[in-house]
Amino acid sequence: MIKAVIFDLDGVIFDSEVLHKKAWEKVFGNYHIIVEQKYYLEGIGISDVDFLKKLKNEKKIPENFGIEQLISEKREKLLEISENGAKILPGMDKFIKQLHQHYILAVASNSDKRSINNLLKKAGLTEYFSVILGFQDISQPKPSPEIYLKCSEKLNIPTFFCAVIEDSPAGIKAAKAAGMKCIAIASMLPEHFLSEADLIIKNIDFLTVKHFLTKKN
Repeated sequence: MIKAVIFDLDGVIFDSEVLHKKAWEKVFGNYHIIVEQKYYLEGIGISDVDFLKKLKNEKKIPENFGIEQLISEKREKLLEISENGAKILPGMDKFIKQLHQHYILAVASNSDKRSINNLLKKAGLTEYFSVILGFQDISQPKPSPEIYLKCSEKLNIPTFFCAVIEDSPAGIKAAKAAGMKCIAIASMLPEHFLSEADLIIKNIDFLTVKHFLTKKN
């Protein structure tokens, strides 16, 4: 029986992948670097470190550029951008409030915790989540299961009583490696990229609370 539902943030609760893209574009623009759209799509759900390593491997950024410096600049830009909030994915705020009546809820994201808190606060959703974890809380980002294992520990709920809502291959791998059921929302990526999930939906309209209760318990 599912007792807790853990949400990824970007692309699940908020249409915030665009904020990450804008933050990176501002940073890269300072160095006259142009990164094509396909790399941003391939970067969905992976950590900033892995994203930059991929760009270096593809020769999109100079080898001598310091990863930590670029990440620091990007996170500050993202923090600035997130002060204005982000668009909630259609129906998600209502779904969270309904789900909160049946389950304990949490957020587990590779994003900067400051940005996570900003977005949830602006949307009036903070109160619905018992645990909120960001990259500062872990040593290994998704696809490592660390963040979901830590979330389970903080909730004091075993992993097999937890379900995860994700939108990326890295997030799905993390959830499954943690021993949790995983629902994937195909909000940004085609469904075949999300094939390891237990259930794939096109958007939250396809996932009602009743559906969740009957299908995932």
